[in-house]
Amino acid sequence: MTFWRRAAFAAIIVFSAAPLSAAPYNPVTQHAQSKMAAAGFDPGPLDGMAGGRTRDAVTRYQQQSGLPQTGELDDATLAKLGIGVADKSKSVSDWIAGPAQADIDKLAGPVNDPKNAYADYRPNAPAAGLSLPGAAILAAMNKSADLFGSRLPGGAGSTEQGYKYMRECLKTNYAPTHWADITIHYYCQMSQPRACYTYALSGKSAPPGVKYPRPQAYQGCIAGRLKEAAPFAFVAKTQPAVFQYVMFGQTHAFDHEQEQAIINAFYGVQNPADKRECAQKRPRRTEDPTDGTHCLVNKEMSTRLAGKGD
Repeated sequence: MTFWRRAAFAAIIVFSAAPLSAAPYNPVTQHAQSKMAAAGFDPGPLDGMAGGRTRDAVTRYQQQSGLPQTGELDDATLAKLGIGVADKSKSVSDWIAGPAQADIDKLAGPVNDPKNAYADYRPNAPAAGLSLPGAAILAAMNKSADLFGSRLPGGAGSTEQGYKYMRECLKTNYAPTHWADITIHYYCQMSQPRACYTYALSGKSAPPGVKYPRPQAYQGCIAGRLKEAAPFAFVAKTQPAVFQYVMFGQTHAFDHEQEQAIINAFYGVQNPADKRECAQKRPRRTEDPTDGTHCLVNKEMSTRLAGKGD
């Protein structure tokens, strides 16, 4: 066999051994993996991708639970795990009371992993499946949108600049893949106030080579020590507890059903399953699917979301 034929044959073997495509990332899958692991069914990495180990864990869980053994996270299995995917946008409420500062301080502190509290996907991690003060978050988003004009064109108080800032924030190349959906949609409604926080996280207002963790960034902006701190006073005056609770969690930190309900209610999405309505009314974040399914709770993201130790 000639050198070139041997090389081509080796390449075919390598290519054939590689997986044709990686399983897509789904936040509900990640939540289910965490729930199964807590129940003693090892799904492998809690990465939101339904690979072979996850399917095996689902099958074993279904067998023990008396469910049809499909190996898939179907509606019955998700319901048994206590994971909802219904639309609640017409009944957004405070699923928990507005958190006190002491509650927020517990979230920001080390629980399972002193270095990566919010990147820790083990069962019962400090920011997994948290309920949200939904009505308070929706009210805060509306207040920001009313003041900074970030609603869709034609919406009450919408301005060209405010909408542009909001869209650019959602489609940022910074790609905050460690932020939950509610985190980035809530954050992007704020125009001037978010500058201080963004600069602190990105290192633009920190010493060379330093990027502040989110709790420290908040404290620096509130105290007026960081660049563009003055506009951030809006947060301190109107929604300090909401801001901290929403911003300090990441990826699968929150109950996905609740966060999608808040977001869809804010944008006025009546039927999240209607792809055309979803595409028209709700702007996509960078990591969202492009097929009009981004309003759904159970959706496949185009980019895998992953934790980050800040």
